[in-house]
Amino acid sequence: MASTVAPGCPVHSKFDPLSPEYLQDPFAVMRELPAREAPVFYAPAIDYYVVTRYEDIEAIFLDHETFSAAAAQLPLAALSKEAGELLLGGGHRPAPSMVSLDPPEHTRVRRHTARAFTPRRVASMEGTIRATVTDLLDAVDPAEPFDLVATLTFPLPATIVFSLIGVPPEDYGQLKRWCGYRAGLTFGRPAPEEQVAHAENIVAYRRYLRGLVDERVERRTGDLTSALIDIHDEDPEALTLDEIASICFSLSFAGHETTNYLIGNVMRRLLEDRARWERVVADPQAIPGAVEETLRFDPSVCVWRRVTTRPTTVGGVDLPAGAKLFLWLAAAGRDPSVFPEPDAFDVDRDNARRHLAFGRGIHFCLGSALGKLEAELAVAELARRWPELALVEGQELAFHPNISFRGPRALWVSAAAGGAG
Repeated sequence: MASTVAPGCPVHSKFDPLSPEYLQDPFAVMRELPAREAPVFYAPAIDYYVVTRYEDIEAIFLDHETFSAAAAQLPLAALSKEAGELLLGGGHRPAPSMVSLDPPEHTRVRRHTARAFTPRRVASMEGTIRATVTDLLDAVDPAEPFDLVATLTFPLPATIVFSLIGVPPEDYGQLKRWCGYRAGLTFGRPAPEEQVAHAENIVAYRRYLRGLVDERVERRTGDLTSALIDIHDEDPEALTLDEIASICFSLSFAGHETTNYLIGNVMRRLLEDRARWERVVADPQAIPGAVEETLRFDPSVCVWRRVTTRPTTVGGVDLPAGAKLFLWLAAAGRDPSVFPEPDAFDVDRDNARRHLAFGRGIHFCLGSALGKLEAELAVAELARRWPELALVEGQELAFHPNISFRGPRALWVSAAAGGAG
């Protein structure tokens, strides 16, 4: 806990984003907070200042000099000595991920990453995404209820991003497991005895990707990793091999977990109201709007973090240097000053794309177009195959215990009168 709280800053001692109540329904917790009157408050449970208002969060994203990205992926909970030594020891000292770098390092690394992760490369993957969706849904027996997460939303983005990076298919399962450990240690609150296993797996994850980079140095295969190494060959100091491994570490996690939850959230929100689902079945052109509205209404990345580099004022609260900020993106998406009737899900909302789910400014998500493309193609094929698709009644949704990424861990559906074809 922080030794002192900024003078005049409200304190909400019961606010805990890892509590069962919050994990089950953060929006219910949100409605109980006087967010408009107190757009910034201190949460002792996590030792962070929680920022809820759209204009404040947007301004923070746009001011990288005052608000450093260094806290973006720091472990939320204090690490045990053994876990910390495991992460830093063993001769393996990973470079920071791109999302946690500030200029000038961030500028250099992102520029080179963008050269390899081009819109053309993303567009070229549409055929692969369609084929993967088809293969995954062909394996479903529509005569029986099935878990949409296990059958589609989890394997689709994993397959796409791992193939983009160049991971062999036989290793996909291992990387999926490593992603789970990373989410738990960085954005959750594992007990000290659990942290060691998390740390061991994260180190193995980092080393695997560094080994993949070394393989591509010897043999290029046309994947993103190979493209990054081509850039390295032009100027080895401009983009090091360790930095390429770190880029792969960041993309393999972000491109998997966030899109998995995005597709799950879109399907949950469409199916929970029959009129919404019937709308996209009748008019596939409405699907992109449904994806954007979900990113506003129920974002898969619901929280991001920053730390102040100097004294500043946010939401009327004077913060010192070193203040850790919990940017509640889900709250920004429900800000009535930006989104009229914010608690209503509206596929036709004309400003839904103003959401902050992909950030703003220099750290705007490089994979946003790919994630949205995957979601749109997945929803379109589900609507085409099974127009009578419905949620299985009585199921209780569960969510991974972390602060930043949110979507159902299982979503049981029935194709009902629909049929594959």
